[in-house]
Parts: sequence; C-alpha cells; structure tokens
Amino acid sequence: MATFNLKLFGGIAPRVSARLLADALAQTATDVNLESGNLKPFKTDSVTNPKSGVTTLSNSNRKTIFEYNSGNWLQFDEDVDVQRGPLPGDNNDTIYWSGQAFPKMGRNTDVIGGSVYPNAGFRLGIPAPTAAPTVAAVTPNTFDGLLTTTNGSATVTITTQSSGAATAHSLNVNQTVVLKSFSATNGISTGAINGTYRVKTVPTTTTFTVELSETANASGNSSVAGNGVEVGGNSEADLDYETSYVYTFVSAYGEEGPPSPASTVITTDDNMTVNISGLETSTAKSNTNLSKKRIYRSNTGSNTTDFQFVGEVTLATATFTDSSKNSELAEIIPSTFHIAPPDDDTSLYPEGPMKGLTTLPNGVFGGFTGKRVCFSEPFLPHAWPVSYRIALDEEVVGMAAGANGVVVGTKGTPYLIAGADPSAMQAVRIEAGQACLNKRSMVDMGPYVIYASPDGLVAVTGATVSVVTEQLITPEQWQDLYYPNTIVASMWEGRYVGFFDRGSGSPRYGGFVFDPREQTNAFVNLDSDEVQGLYTDPDDNQLYKIISNQIKKFQGGGSNLTYNWKSKEFVTPKTMSMAFLAVRAESYPVTVKVYGDGSIIYNATIATSGSIFSVTGTTPSFNATSITEPIVRLPASMHNTYSIEIESSNVVHEVAIGDNLDELRSV
Repeated sequence: MATFNLKLFGGIAPRVSARLLADALAQTATDVNLESGNLKPFKTDSVTNPKSGVTTLSNSNRKTIFEYNSGNWLQFDEDVDVQRGPLPGDNNDTIYWSGQAFPKMGRNTDVIGGSVYPNAGFRLGIPAPTAAPTVAAVTPNTFDGLLTTTNGSATVTITTQSSGAATAHSLNVNQTVVLKSFSATNGISTGAINGTYRVKTVPTTTTFTVELSETANASGNSSVAGNGVEVGGNSEADLDYETSYVYTFVSAYGEEGPPSPASTVITTDDNMTVNISGLETSTAKSNTNLSKKRIYRSNTGSNTTDFQFVGEVTLATATFTDSSKNSELAEIIPSTFHIAPPDDDTSLYPEGPMKGLTTLPNGVFGGFTGKRVCFSEPFLPHAWPVSYRIALDEEVVGMAAGANGVVVGTKGTPYLIAGADPSAMQAVRIEAGQACLNKRSMVDMGPYVIYASPDGLVAVTGATVSVVTEQLITPEQWQDLYYPNTIVASMWEGRYVGFFDRGSGSPRYGGFVFDPREQTNAFVNLDSDEVQGLYTDPDDNQLYKIISNQIKKFQGGGSNLTYNWKSKEFVTPKTMSMAFLAVRAESYPVTVKVYGDGSIIYNATIATSGSIFSVTGTTPSFNATSITEPIVRLPASMHNTYSIEIESSNVVHEVAIGDNLDELRSV
C-alpha cells in the first residue's frame, strides 16, 4: 500500500528537480499565501483607500507615491526617495526628497496645495554667495555743534550746525562720534563732555543723543565751532586693527548656508564705522527659499580666522553699516562647512545630483552620486560637508540603512559604511562579487538589506553577504524568469515583495513574494499587472501599489484570488495505480488535477452543498455526480510518479492520494 499525504504546503524551488523536492515544496505556487502552512488565497487589491485623500493619480506615469500628513499622497514621475524630517518636535511635517532634478525639501504649507502634491518644494541646501563683500571705513564727518545738557540727565543733545543753521547728519544708533573742544557747562566738566561716544538715539535728522560720563543738576548750553563733532572719528589711534567680512544666505526656515569669499582686509578700530556693500540680493540657483543675509567679521585681523556675527539684513538689502566693537561680536559663524548636497550643477557634479536619500540614526541623512556617498550634519539636513563624502571604487546603484550600518550596492561589490558620527564614517568593501542590478530592488528589511544581484536575491547583514535564494533558484532561472534588472520591491509583513517586467509576451508582468525567515514557504509567484511603484506605510505595514493611474492596497480587497499550487512528483516504490484522492478544505469548490508520469489522469472540481459533495470534470468519464465525503475514485492507470495540482479561491487543509480507501479516510 502507498499513500501520499500533504498537510503542509510550501513554496517553489525551481532549482531542484520535481522528484527531489522536499515533500512540502511545490513545482508551482502562484497567488497563494502559505504563511500558515495551508493553501490560502491572496486577496485582490483594493482600489478603496482606507486613508483620506486621492486614490486616482493625476497621470499614468507615476513611479513613486508617499503618504504624507494624514493620507495626502505625494506623487512623482521619477524614482524618488522621500524621508521625513529628523528634527524632534517638528510641527511643520518637514519632508525631504531626492531623485527629482535636485534634492528638495518642503513643509506642509509648501507641500499641500493645489490638486497634485507636492505642490511646491525648495532646493535642499543653501548656496554660498559667490561675490565677496566690498568694505570701506567711514571717513569721519565733522560739524560745528551746540551741546545742551538737561538738569539731572545723563544725556546731551547735539544740534549740528553750519553757519548757525541746523543740517542733517545721517547718523544711526550706535554709530561713533567724537566730541571735542567743548567747554565745561553748569557743573559738567570738560572731561565729562569731550570724548568718544556711541549714538544712543536719533530724535530727528539734525539731532542725536549720547550718554555722558557724568551727570549734573543743572541745565545749560555749550557751543563750539570748528568741527567740534566728529562722526566716525577715533581719539585713540593705537587701538587700530585689521579685519575682514563675509556673509551668508539664510532661508525663510532659518537654514544658514556657507559663507561668501572674504572681503579685503581693512584697518579700523572700535570707534569707527565700516560700510559694507556688494551683498548679493539673489542667487543663480533655482527654487531657493532665501530670506535674509547674515554678516560676520573676523576678530584677529585676518580673512582666514574665525568670523563672528555682527548683523542681519533682508535678502533684498545690498548694504550694511557695522559700528560694532570687538567686545560686542557674537557667535562664530556656524555654517562654514554647510555645503548643499550635490545638485544639478554639472560643472561641480558631472555624475548628476545626489539621489537615494536615506535616513540614518542620530538625525543623519545619506545619499549618493556616482562613486560618492554623502552624509549630512546630524539634525541639519541642509548641511552636507565635503569632508563627510566617501569615495568608493565602484559606481553606486543604491543604498539602505541596515541594522549595522549603511549598505551600499554598487555595480561591483557591496560596501558597508558604519560609524557613530558622519565625520568618522568608515567604508568596508565586502568581497562578495554581488553587484546590485537595480536601485528599486534594494529594500531595508530591518535586520538586513536585500537587493537583486545577477545570481538572485542578496541579503547583507553587517559584513556578511549571502544569496538567500541560492537553494531555490539558479542564476540562469533567476535571470530568465524574474528579470532582476526591472524589479520594483518593498517590504510587506516581514516579506520581500517584488514585481518585474518581462518586456514582451503574455503575460508581460509578474511578481513574487519571498520570505527570508522561512525555508518551506519562502517563495511564491504572483500574477500581476504592471506595477510602476510601491510604498509601504511604516505606521501599519500596509503595502500600496501604483497600477496605471491608481493607488491600490495590496491584499486590501474583499475577494479571494484563485491560486494555483502543484506538488512535487511523488515516486512510488514500483509502478502502481493510485485509486483514491482526498481533498479536505475549509470550503469548496476546489479544482484538482492528478498527474501520472507527467500527464493529467484526473481533472475535476469538487463542490459542496450542505453535506453532499458534487464532482464535475473532464477526466475521467464520471459515473457518479455526488459523494458524501471529499474522497473520489481515480481512474485505473499504472504510473511510477504522481503529483497533485490545486486551483481554488478557498483554504485547503489537506490533500492525499493512495491505493486504499480506508487508509485515506484515516489520514
């Protein structure tokens, strides 16, 4: 007696001969979910989106979607990598993306607008001004003066005069003036009047106030002729020093870029004013979000030393007047090395703009262009110092952040880049010889990263590389059946889901599900339309597909697909006839084909109505149309190998064939 009983159903392993497959493995497994070990149908895709927002895209050329801000879908014609902002407490829902001309960023007010999202986006990174500022020390202006003191006050008012008539002085608050040749008046000594002062207020165009070094309980006037008021003057020439200036652009969001070239060195002192001009009011870069400029001054008489903050002007303002003392200089410029990421400037980046935007721990972003991998400053996505760029030997195809670092797939061999800080990242070349064929095939699976290589799916864990489909599919089968250069993939419930394009034929498109955690049910095929892009929602792990101009939720429909599963070839000890077939399912109908030595010997559909089963089919000629249990008689024929094929949209728990009815009833 012989019985072949299947209670555990697994995936395919085309590499292995049908006769040598493990009992649970299959020759064919399409549209069947094997996660529980049963034959369970996959669901249809759902067009009804459980999130708010559109389900129909603006055109049928979209390759990327991203769910943003409570169900609003971003859509792109390009292969775009979108990342949420790394800043804690970001109430603006800032996002960043690469793959669309040049890297971009946007906030909710930029992104959500119009009918198609993103409505707008700004260039990621702040450009440096190209022109150095022009600087000149203010030549002292002199005036006759009328000095007025007010009883009990510590200020004086100077009325500038020319032949006794008031004249405009053009002074600003904090500008330096020197009072000299004024005589004592009503208790205020000459020493308390004459000296160097800062302008405190400017009540009118012809008056200004300064704070005296002593007060008096009297009021009076003291006039002087002959240049008694010197504007921008210096009473202590030995305090002269040399300095220079730079300036930066600042975005409307407060992001500051690298400085301009330094101005010429100028000699000045704490009592003089410097006029700064030639500040650029625009940039040649498109899609910038510039708002202001910040001006910085060196503090040691060199244009190569630290520059410290002295003031801020609007983007449209081309001039600035500096009257700050050295002791009043503020913070050192923080953005000296805050270079924008590689963009569309082909003179600097002949390999094109940065793409592959990736989120790393500690608020760091990564990306690549050509053979270079780039990293941002922690929590400063606009700043990508040149010193944080790592050159590799091979051209980069894709990258993803794994558990042990950044996995970089190249046209040669993979790399692992690791480090606690972007300034200390180290690249390790993994001598595995497994090129990454396709950026869109690279998926972060959590503990490891998977991508499509010429030999199959490759998993990178730390510095360990393995072809995880090696035992299932030969390299030739992988190339011939799954077209790895075209794979678009994502993660779904811990499984790798990929879709591919055969280029021609019918069916032209296909897909597969691979579970690297399993051996038995690791690989199944999917029937599919053209899938132009995928998105896995990190909040609920749901997978969304772009098919034509629609967003469809994978497995989101209410209907079951009809799956197909075909067992291995079971070899009998000798040529014999299998007389009976048993099919136990959760519900029916179930279509069953039995093969003997490779040919169909039985093809029927088992259905049920209550406790009575009906059997219809093409082979053999049926003498009975109903049975009381899901066990049917097979035609009498002698064979050495048998296999069973199941087609159904219902769950099947068990399938068995044997030469003894009682034995089949007991399995």
